[in-house]
Amino acid sequence: MLTNLGKGLLARLLAYGVFALGFWVLYRALLSENIPMGILGGGLILLGTYLIVNARRISNFTPQTPTLDDKEEPPGDSLPGSR
Repeated sequence: MLTNLGKGLLARLLAYGVFALGFWVLYRALLSENIPMGILGGGLILLGTYLIVNARRISNFTPQTPTLDDKEEPPGDSLPGSR
């Protein structure tokens, strides 16, 4: 259990680091008017976003959706006497 927690935490920290590095590189590129560096920063932002999504899949602590064992009620008004 601790290894899964460690993997998930490390993956998320790495993903957020790449994401933040992308914004920092993009900021530096805008200050120095360096187009290739700006493209690199945008690519790092996209890569960081991709890593954030995949880091969530690595961890086993994703929220579970409740199962609906109850049957649905027939369609119609639930208030008696209303039409």
